[in-house]
Amino acid sequence: MFRTGIPIVGIGAVTGYGWGIDTMWDGLSSGRPAAQQWHELGGRFPEGCWFARVPEGEGPARENSGTSRYARAYAAAVDEALQDARDAGWEPGERVAIVHSTTRADLELMRTRYLDPGSVSPRRSYVEQAWTTPPGMAMIRHQFSGPSLVVSAACSSGLHALAVAQRLLDCGDATDVVVTAADIGFDGEEMTLFASLGPLIHDAPPEAVCRPFQSGSRGFVLGEAAAAVVLSRSATARPYARLLSSTLGNDAYHPVAIKPDHVQMLRVVDDALAAAGTERSEVEYYSAHGTGTEECNQADTAVLDHLGRAAGYGLKPLLGHTMGAAPLMDTVVMAASYREGRLPVPKPVADGHPRLARDAIERDTGITLQLGIGFGGNISAAVFDAPPPPGQAA
Repeated sequence: MFRTGIPIVGIGAVTGYGWGIDTMWDGLSSGRPAAQQWHELGGRFPEGCWFARVPEGEGPARENSGTSRYARAYAAAVDEALQDARDAGWEPGERVAIVHSTTRADLELMRTRYLDPGSVSPRRSYVEQAWTTPPGMAMIRHQFSGPSLVVSAACSSGLHALAVAQRLLDCGDATDVVVTAADIGFDGEEMTLFASLGPLIHDAPPEAVCRPFQSGSRGFVLGEAAAAVVLSRSATARPYARLLSSTLGNDAYHPVAIKPDHVQMLRVVDDALAAAGTERSEVEYYSAHGTGTEECNQADTAVLDHLGRAAGYGLKPLLGHTMGAAPLMDTVVMAASYREGRLPVPKPVADGHPRLARDAIERDTGITLQLGIGFGGNISAAVFDAPPPPGQAA
């Protein structure tokens, strides 16, 4: 059955592996985690902490982009996705929008403002600290005049942003949407506070900590990333994949815990499948939230079992948990995998679910369901499919 959808026509990323999609893909394909053990980061960073941190000093300077790692990485991901889309034949419509997602905006700049105020211009730092400034600078740089807004729904933010983008396109408020996400600039205070809750672990490598769908999983290693995806119904562009549907919900249970009955989570999944015109048995791949915590493992297992035949995987053992950027990073990897013909996934290191993907998946077709979960009870799900056959409109 051929299904319509909104094509993904361009992608961009900056990760702990480095700057750009090719660097990310090489890192994932190697099976080597992006996290490394960092020393002498200063502040209140734990000494020798494991962290998938975006490298310093890379990425070209761009006019109207900002100077911090957050701003430069955001601009690099956006510009890479736009160039990628143009190379695929995309032509911007009259109202190109940007929907940006983040959990904290530029924490590194905020820390500098308060601890070393003499090193920054008060006026400039105030403007750059605003969540709306990075997407606003991208709008100026590319002369886009569609709406620009920021979405924050904790660690499901990237997938929430994708859902908002779909609605902007369906309602006619935008002709094209650049969906973006960035969480870069974590400091020692943030890491220490999050570790106190239990899920963030900084004193062990990812393979010893984060094991989605496997025994012995304890949580995750922190990561940083910026990601961008161009959605467009342009008839001229060659798409990576198609977004068939998206659904949002909340389990109305606890600020930082997942409701153990998973009723609302499975409802969101079923609603997304129904909106896509897809049966559970048709889903071939489940892109799990995959933080590796006990609660998240239980939730992901409930969804995987609910789907019936899909192969499940989670990318956080390789990319680290990149917070609000994590869901959009998962979308970027999913989209690239259709074109590349293979999906690199972490190799299991312990006993796991019988349908856990155990090595790179050879694929260029098949329906993927992706799940996002965030503090505050936030839930998001999206359904994707491969590009249409040549000569057939998306």
